[in-house]
Amino acid sequence: MTIRRAKIKVDVRPIAEADIPILEQKLPSGPIGRHRQRYYLQQDGEGYCLIAWYDGQPVGHGVIVWSGAPDEPMASQLRNCPDIEDLFVLPEYRSHGIGSQLLSNLERLARQAGYSRVGLGVATDNVRAWELYKRRGYFDSGFGEYSHFIFYIDDQGKIHSRTETCVYLIKEL
Repeated sequence: MTIRRAKIKVDVRPIAEADIPILEQKLPSGPIGRHRQRYYLQQDGEGYCLIAWYDGQPVGHGVIVWSGAPDEPMASQLRNCPDIEDLFVLPEYRSHGIGSQLLSNLERLARQAGYSRVGLGVATDNVRAWELYKRRGYFDSGFGEYSHFIFYIDDQGKIHSRTETCVYLIKEL
């Protein structure tokens, strides 16, 4: 059971080029340069990368990609469904409503772009994320389990990789 803490209001805004150095330092996200790639994705009109800021510091991020899920079977079978990726909140800020604020903003962007649904993958063992997505109206797409390869950086700055077993969820907007 997740303990709900007091909500924290954050400033959620699209990534800016000037943000990249602090993001690389405070919110490491996979291989070096990942935040710059997301900035270019946004600049090219292929999606958005939103950053949650609290007290002048980045505390979370989320990405929406208009082209949809990169993993099979969703990539070839799911049409007109942008993919929400890499929703992340720093551990010390979790359970304060920041993930919900990021999701609300990503969903709003999808509606404004004319989409009627969004999707996202969630690891089968990520109970906290499952709880959040269920509360927010996401449901199992019916595609079954799939494998997703990820990179991450530990607290010491070392890059790791692993394969996660995931399920794809969808939300009607």
